Amino acid sequence: MMNKKRTISIKDPRLQRIRNSLQYIISEAVIKERGELIRENSKLNLDDHREQIKILSDKRDKLDTAWKKSICVCSICGSRTSDMTFNPDAESWYCVKCYQGRHEFYITRARQGEIWKDGGGRPSTGWFP
Repeated sequence: MMNKKRTISIKDPRLQRIRNSLQYIISEAVIKERGELIRENSKLNLDDHREQIKILSDKRDKLDTAWKKSICVCSICGSRTSDMTFNPDAESWYCVKCYQGRHEFYITRARQGEIWKDGGGRPSTGWFP
């Protein structure tokens, strides 16, 4: 996994269309697989198939987590057609607009002393410029 912030920005409209199409194909595959897992889960009786239901639920949870942390979708707003920025602290991708809003929110909170550096219990002076 990457260990620093990175923004993937595509300017060429044709490349944007390709990116959006690929993200659409991947999202449709995820939706289809998730639906199949849910249908398979709903066919099982809880009393008789408790272990199988747990396995299916775990598969669905892993699929959801992988989807939400992928570059295909913004972790905050769900956008699938935007340029994305990777947040290494959350290990997730955000659209540029959501990342900027989140970044500004934390800078404001840090300057007001509401966020503490390293959990040390003291206001973070000099943590952010």
